[in-house]
Amino acid sequence: MIKIVLKGPLVSQIGKREIEINATSIFEALSSIDNGKSILIDRNNKIRAGYIILVNGKDWRMLESNYLQPNDIIEIIPVNHGG
Repeated sequence: MIKIVLKGPLVSQIGKREIEINATSIFEALSSIDNGKSILIDRNNKIRAGYIILVNGKDWRMLESNYLQPNDIIEIIPVNHGG
């Protein structure tokens, strides 16, 4: 199982603070909790900008692989800013 920890307004948007799912990739994990709401995944099936996504405390973009292992923890932190 993969544990996903949501932060900030994502908790109310998704409806939970923590979710445990079976997923083999970061995209699969995010897609499963996004559930067609286009909060995390855009209509081009890309992960939306504006989120810090950590896998076991490391930025997902810096990982050698996007594949997940059992007991991995994904944290999703919205980056809020204004102009």
